[in-house]
Amino acid sequence: MSLYVITANDLRDGFVIYLGDNGCWTGRLDEGRLFGEAELPGALVQGVRAEESQQVVGVYELEVASDGGCVRPTRLRERIRAFGPSTHVDFARADVPGHLIHPDGVKAVRFGAA
Repeated sequence: MSLYVITANDLRDGFVIYLGDNGCWTGRLDEGRLFGEAELPGALVQGVRAEESQQVVGVYELEVASDGGCVRPTRLRERIRAFGPSTHVDFARADVPGHLIHPDGVKAVRFGAA
């Protein structure tokens, strides 16, 4: 069974946000509500209503995988949106726990580190 999270961008600052359990929007993927395929149409309606009231822009569903309680987007584009730029670890979002943990165990390179 596929799982989804509803995502958009905050109209005030452009940040990526996710629809949470309580109907509010959050900047943290791990606080986004998980929806099954049957619940998805209703969740998208809720997102479209937020877009119509000019809270968010660009509402859509994104497929995620839940592995041991850790929610991760299945597509690379969505991982970059959720966790920050892929160019250097210093530019990644610090508020996302474990965002630099690569599924294959690859460690990040820290330039200039002794």
